[in-house]
Amino acid sequence: GEGAWMRIGYFYTGRHLAECPPSLERFAYNKKWYCRRSVEGVCSSVYFDSLGKDVKEICGMIEAYQFGSPDAFYASSSQTIDGPYIDGISITQGSPRQHIWSYVVGIRNLAKSATNQCPCSSGGSGTASPPSFVGGDYYCDT
Repeated sequence: GEGAWMRIGYFYTGRHLAECPPSLERFAYNKKWYCRRSVEGVCSSVYFDSLGKDVKEICGMIEAYQFGSPDAFYASSSQTIDGPYIDGISITQGSPRQHIWSYVVGIRNLAKSATNQCPCSSGGSGTASPPSFVGGDYYCDT
């Protein structure tokens, strides 16, 4: 057929001495290794090169863990693709960057503040909406 699937990005921290991609830092918790954004910064980006190939479809898996109080699309977040527009993970491509899809994490539904819940949460009036460049290309969970 036309084209083929090609792996352009992969990292697994479960192996001894495994490394995290540049811009992420390795840390241990409960005797397991993980990668996280730098605690010094607001955002971290990991770049995977498609080796000049046109990308028509993306298939992947991300295993992520939350820490602290996630804010979903909190209103004070950036409304540009180059700023911190979600609490979660975004997949973008190109230069200038184009949004592909985001996994967004909001605070649990029972929280007193609705502004940091997912837009579809019960009692979610007052929740922040996704920036226009995200549109409906996201999944939000608590």
